[in-house]
Amino acid sequence: MIRQPRQRAATRGFTLIEILIAFAILAVALAALLRAFSSGLQATTKAERYGAAVLLARSVLERVGSEIAIQPGEQSGHGEDGTVWSLHIEPLEVRRAANERASPFLPYEVAVTVTGPRQEPITLTTLRLVAQGTANEPSEDESEPDSPSDVDQ
Repeated sequence: MIRQPRQRAATRGFTLIEILIAFAILAVALAALLRAFSSGLQATTKAERYGAAVLLARSVLERVGSEIAIQPGEQSGHGEDGTVWSLHIEPLEVRRAANERASPFLPYEVAVTVTGPRQEPITLTTLRLVAQGTANEPSEDESEPDSPSDVDQ
């Protein structure tokens, strides 16, 4: 029995050009996959830094009124991971109607800005009320910062 050349050609396998094209397609797909993983990791790292900065800012805001006196001015300090925070406190002017009586509380605007390496500054702002005629200074036990580099005035 004589075999025909067409049957032999079909059973020989892949040609060199077909293998090279398959490798080229595989290389392009792997490069795209690697780029997607890389950008995903970068986004995760950025989100972690942002979350840590927000937590630090919230922590500083929570200390205002207890460990940090509500007095107009600026204060700053350092976080554990090299971030720097600055606190700005200023009285807020309230406009009253002519027949409105004065409030027993004074509003203060409190803003905390956290700046870290390789990230944009994050600012959180809130209002705090202080009773008129009271000095809002921390007690002697609370007046010392947690560490020497914690608060720079």
